[in-house]
Amino acid sequence: MTRLCVVLRHRLSQRGACLLILATVDVVYAIALTYAPPETLASETYRFYAALAPLPVWGSVWAAVGAICLVQAWTPRDRVAYTAATGLKIFWALLHLGAWVAGVLPRGYVLAVMWLLAAGLVMVMATVPKGGRSDR
Repeated sequence: MTRLCVVLRHRLSQRGACLLILATVDVVYAIALTYAPPETLASETYRFYAALAPLPVWGSVWAAVGAICLVQAWTPRDRVAYTAATGLKIFWALLHLGAWVAGVLPRGYVLAVMWLLAAGLVMVMATVPKGGRSDR
């Protein structure tokens, strides 16, 4: 098992490592949306999400982007993953910003800023040259 970890680590670029982190964020968020406990479902944010689309649909979108990031973390061509990860986070930010402007989510601006910052971080990481190794 240790040898496998060493081999995988040497195959993973810095861009790939970032995509693994993004895949984890996206899949965990997908699970949080799909399997939210009743007290969470009662929150205004989750009620807002559910009014737009069933929560498992939102969870599927996040899981799909996470899967793309997971697969492309190991490939030299990762543009689709970075585009999907950035796009989803910008969409989620705009969704919250719109809800705040409409008065639906009084603190929607907070989540909008957080997701826009996350998208910005993804965009910065996408500019790291290909071929960079995590062991440097």
